[in-house]
Amino acid sequence: MNDRAEKRRVLTAEDLTYIGQRLRILDPYGGVKPWDRDRLWAAVLDVQLEAETRADRETFRELVGALRVLDVLDRHFLRK
Repeated sequence: MNDRAEKRRVLTAEDLTYIGQRLRILDPYGGVKPWDRDRLWAAVLDVQLEAETRADRETFRELVGALRVLDVLDRHFLRK
């Protein structure tokens, strides 16, 4: 293993669970604890399907933004 790989920071699923719990916007949706990316995305997409007002659509956009950040962390730092 080279030095760069050894120094790479990694996260665990527990770390992502902690980060997801700290994002209060994700509280009402399943998939945060334990960390389940697919279940969380499914819950957020349900929000879009049920959105009736402008506020609902704005909430959906905020949720997608939060999930995109978590996906980047998952993709680049989660220990597989």
